[in-house]
Amino acid sequence: MSSGSRKRARDNTNIDEGVEIESVTSSFRQNFPKRSRVALAVENGGSVVSDDEDGEEDAQMGQGGHGTHGDDRSVLSFGHLEDDDDEDGPDDLIGTQIIEKQMREHRENIASDEGVIEEVFCRNFMCHTKLRIKLGPLINFIVRDNGSGKSAVLTALTVCLGESARKTNRGGNLKGMIKNGQESATLAVKIRNRGEGAYKPELFGTSITVERNFSRSGNNGYKLKNSQDKVVSTKRSDLDDLLDYFGLQIDNPINVLTQDLARQFLSGSSPSEKYKFFIRGTRLEDLDRDYNVMEENLDKIQAKLASRKDDIPELKLRYDEAAARKKKLEKAATIGRRLNDAKNQHAWAQVEEQEKLLEEFGEAVVTAEQSVREREEEAQTACGTFDGHDQAHETTVTLAESLREQLVPVEGQRAASREKFDAARAEVTSTVAAEREIREHMKSAKKRVADLERDATTERDRIANAEGAEHAQRLDRLAELRTAVEAARAEQKDHAEAFASLTRATDQAYEAYEAAKPAKDQQTEELRSAERTLSGTQRSQGKPYDGYRPFMEQLVRAIDNDTRWRMKPVGPMGKHVRLLKPEWSKLIEATFGQVLESFVVTNNEDFRMLKDLFKRNKCNPEPQIYIGNPDPLDTTGKTPDDAGLDTILSVLNIDNTLVRNTLIINQAIEQVVLIADRNAAERFMFYGPRPNNVKVALCKGHNPNNGQRLERSRFGQAKTSPVNGWPREARMQTDREQQIRHQRETVDHHNRILRVVEQQVNEKRDASTKAGQELKRWEREERNLKTAVQQAEDAVEEQTHDIEAHRPRDGRLQELEKQLKDSKDELESLGLSFQDAVVQKDKHSQVSADAKHRLDEHDQEYQAAKARLDQAEQKLARLKDDRGRALLAKNKALEDITQAKQNVAEMQVRRDEKKATVSDFETMASGISRRVPLAPGLTAQDRDDLIERLTRDMKNQEQAAGGSEEELATRWQKAKTDYDDAVTQLNTANARGRKLVQTLNYRRLRWKKFRKFIAYRARFTFKYLLSERNFRGHVDMNHDKKTLEIHIEPDMAAKLSRKDAKGREVKGREAQTLSGGEKSFSTICLLLSIWEAMGSPIRCLDEFDVFMDSVNRASSMSMMIQAARRSVGRQFILITPQSMNNVEMGDDVKVHKMSDPERGQGVLPFTQE
Repeated sequence: MSSGSRKRARDNTNIDEGVEIESVTSSFRQNFPKRSRVALAVENGGSVVSDDEDGEEDAQMGQGGHGTHGDDRSVLSFGHLEDDDDEDGPDDLIGTQIIEKQMREHRENIASDEGVIEEVFCRNFMCHTKLRIKLGPLINFIVRDNGSGKSAVLTALTVCLGESARKTNRGGNLKGMIKNGQESATLAVKIRNRGEGAYKPELFGTSITVERNFSRSGNNGYKLKNSQDKVVSTKRSDLDDLLDYFGLQIDNPINVLTQDLARQFLSGSSPSEKYKFFIRGTRLEDLDRDYNVMEENLDKIQAKLASRKDDIPELKLRYDEAAARKKKLEKAATIGRRLNDAKNQHAWAQVEEQEKLLEEFGEAVVTAEQSVREREEEAQTACGTFDGHDQAHETTVTLAESLREQLVPVEGQRAASREKFDAARAEVTSTVAAEREIREHMKSAKKRVADLERDATTERDRIANAEGAEHAQRLDRLAELRTAVEAARAEQKDHAEAFASLTRATDQAYEAYEAAKPAKDQQTEELRSAERTLSGTQRSQGKPYDGYRPFMEQLVRAIDNDTRWRMKPVGPMGKHVRLLKPEWSKLIEATFGQVLESFVVTNNEDFRMLKDLFKRNKCNPEPQIYIGNPDPLDTTGKTPDDAGLDTILSVLNIDNTLVRNTLIINQAIEQVVLIADRNAAERFMFYGPRPNNVKVALCKGHNPNNGQRLERSRFGQAKTSPVNGWPREARMQTDREQQIRHQRETVDHHNRILRVVEQQVNEKRDASTKAGQELKRWEREERNLKTAVQQAEDAVEEQTHDIEAHRPRDGRLQELEKQLKDSKDELESLGLSFQDAVVQKDKHSQVSADAKHRLDEHDQEYQAAKARLDQAEQKLARLKDDRGRALLAKNKALEDITQAKQNVAEMQVRRDEKKATVSDFETMASGISRRVPLAPGLTAQDRDDLIERLTRDMKNQEQAAGGSEEELATRWQKAKTDYDDAVTQLNTANARGRKLVQTLNYRRLRWKKFRKFIAYRARFTFKYLLSERNFRGHVDMNHDKKTLEIHIEPDMAAKLSRKDAKGREVKGREAQTLSGGEKSFSTICLLLSIWEAMGSPIRCLDEFDVFMDSVNRASSMSMMIQAARRSVGRQFILITPQSMNNVEMGDDVKVHKMSDPERGQGVLPFTQE
């Protein structure tokens, strides 16, 4: 048999052969999940657990480890020792020798590639803030003094792999295991996943990490991560599948002995408790419970089979009665044939009536088509009259448009001339200012010349009079000049304070001028756009689809040509909408958007056909399709209270009910009011309570083509959004002349606005120029003041020098004469510049005069062109009335054609519908019979009376038989089927029940053999392990009383005196008579013997040597290490508070020495050997 990593295989042909014992498990419980949950609760001494605890309590029982070493293990076989008549089983000596032979065989302890616990991680768990311990693949010892958190590692392992907190005996729930002062905890266990037995390696890779997070608030969840630390699953069921695959029996009390379980098993367990440990640890108890469930279900099946057997006679009786009734009705066959003939003639008589109606509809279609031809002739005459008036009107329109186009360049020339005139006038002003500035400089130069001449004279006098009364006068003059300097500086300071305001005013004027330019450009562009629209409207021939997308006309033609419609689609909707007030055209078109290009149908079949037609005609983008009801909507009580208000609905004339209903439902046109003035619209919408039955108000802006949308939110807040006018040609129908007049008014409006904007721009330009001139004037004055200060300072300096100079000094007079000569040269240069400025001023004045002359000429041209345009527009107005009357006559004729065609279409639809009705009647009649000749002279009523009489006779016959022929045949067939099925099902169920009973008995037999051979192996292994220390003893198991007792003789010498003085047999000592160390040693031997019969890949034992002395502990430790090495590929986790100094180690043994946790410690330090 294979290792514990594989499922048990049963061979029915080898029941009595030797049984190989590795592991015992069962998957039967998975077929009864509800019973398993209740049974677990009852066995644990409680009620049914909650959904949260169920995830922890109801762990799946493993099916053995998935090691790769199972093929190498030598398997203990006791088949040749079996003796069913021997109550004590095979001879102990032979069994012990077999065990000893197996134990002494050298087998290399190789680590498994899968199912090995590689690492345990804790955060905020029990006493650990953060702990990461990496386990070896074979034998692991975790050692240190009590309180260091050793047992917490084993608790973390079991809790992380799904065990409930209550079963660990370390806390009542998960919240109690969170470290004090922390709100949450995290546990993680890393499992090796390599080799051929790896679990879903393509999904998880070479390792699987199981992570469990829980908090004090009650959050609790699992994460299964792959080797790249990526979360693969968060389901508890996936964790259970993983544990079942690897056979990690975490809930097995023998497989994982916690501190309390180890203490109970090693020191205080009674024979019945030991037996429970044995039966649970080997999973025999799970199999027995599964077989009990099978037995209960078999009992239920047998009870149901007994009740089904009692139903067979009743079903047989029903079958016989149905057969008798069916036979009795065969006499009514003749009446049935006559009834069928009458029904056939009745069906084809209805077909004949419908065919006559179809002929009448065909004649009506021919008459309607003749009416269409007559209306077309009348329309042709009306169209000719209209074309004559329209041609004269169009000629006048073209003339007016030409005059208007001629007016545009004239007006542009006038504006350009005005701009040149303004520029020339500004140049004249600038030249005059420059002339004034040069004049001021000339005055200053003349003054300097006079001063120098005076100084030169003074110098000559000084030389003549070096000292005297004149010197005192000079000192007085110096004091006066210094006073003048202070006054000049004060005046300069006052003048400087005005610089900031002048600069700011200049910048603001320039910025205002620059900011006004875009408005002029924008208004100019809007004027050109309005003129282009007007020109396009005037040139347009009034084609009905000019405003629509290019494919629209072809699409409408395709819709008209298709005759499969149940009701022809209506659209585009704009064709059925006439605008009564063209001044709202742009805003209403923009509000509707693409809705005016949409279509309306009345049923889903037409919707699908129209959608397919869009694709065939390559409509991109596809128009929207609405499904509507042709019944008109009543808007009474849904319109604004003020009847004087215009709404979109009131300014539209909609000639189709479907279009009207669609716009009301989707656009709420009856509750969108139109108020031209924005202030009035805002007062209406936002001042006072919310207007009743008003959702939106549309008002016009400064540009008549654009506007604003005013509405209130659900909470009453005011909302305003701009509405840009529709940029393309109008799609709604309107009076073309009225539309042209409105567009012309729009052009005039833009002209007026442009003139106002141009005037504003010119004013701001003049203001900017004036501000610049003021700044220049300030700068000139600033320079003059600086000059005055400088001159005053120079005068003080000169007077000082004069005082000093009156003391005779050589060369003073010569210097003054040189400066006088330079000043005279400068004065002469300024005179020349002044003459140039005068010439430049005269030149700019002449340019300004010429610009003014051209401006006057262009203004006269503009007035003449405007007069010609006004004359043409008056003539156009006279022609409008004639054309309008002709248009009404033409439209009336065309509407008559449309109405006549609609009549033809309606008659064709009725004819086609009648044709379909005839086809349906023929189809239904053909389903009854082939066409039969009708008996002459019979009316429809005569045929109905005949059918009624025959039907009555047939019912009498059926009533006598208990039903119609079809009903009786159906009842007979059903009764026969029920009887045959019941007999077949009963026989099948009985055979299956017998097979299940045989299977259960066989499983019970195999279970007893499992238990017997596992007991054999445990008994022989226990005996052998005792002999390792020269102990003698044996295990007594009583399966009926469910007890397990061990008998020990510490000294092998007792074997020589097994009889007392009277010759009676002396049994070994009871376990209660042994010392503490001997008792613990013997119990360890029992535990190891049970472990040998288990298939789980992991063994965990906590504080197994706490009650041993040093001698027993050393022996037990050595024996456990040897047993672990003999369990090839199994992983052992052993916890002890004792040191490992006296224990022989090896490469397969790994010791983890932990330190006591300290307050505030983040990571728990430990050493590994």
